[in-house]
Amino acid sequence: MSAFVRAARFVGDLDDEFYADELQRDAWNEASAVGFQSLLWIGLVSAAILPYVAGVTGAWIAIGIIVALLTVAYVVIGYARARGIDMYTVQELRRPRLMVGLVLYFLSFGGAGIRLLIHYGGGSFGPVLFGAAIGAPLGLVAGAVGIKRRRRRRHDAELAAEKAELQGFEETD
Repeated sequence: MSAFVRAARFVGDLDDEFYADELQRDAWNEASAVGFQSLLWIGLVSAAILPYVAGVTGAWIAIGIIVALLTVAYVVIGYARARGIDMYTVQELRRPRLMVGLVLYFLSFGGAGIRLLIHYGGGSFGPVLFGAAIGAPLGLVAGAVGIKRRRRRRHDAELAAEKAELQGFEETD
């Protein structure tokens, strides 16, 4: 067991005897998922609004909220992956719910970035255009690499499933 999984088990108190009962564990896992998703959506909506209604202070708070949410999301994804579940290969990511989330991320970071650039940059949009000229191609490349990696993971998972199925079929003969 890796140090990450041991730390996650400690943080989640997963060795408590409470988890010995399957029904309790399942209900708690579902409740935790609902709580995590609620926190995620509340944070995204708050971070999307703050730069516009609370100025520079709201922009900094929005960035903090988004960084915290992304950290927690990556811990969840990392723990699941460490336990053999890759969410990028077992679920469809092109869903309206995820698109709404992406729009909220864009509003949060976009609003915070513009608010902070206007405040600290003296209102000049030259740096914004320069940043967009560099950031947009880098973002596109990162997105393309991410899509390629996701497709490769999905393909590898399908191959592994086929291999396991064939082994199971051969064992029954």
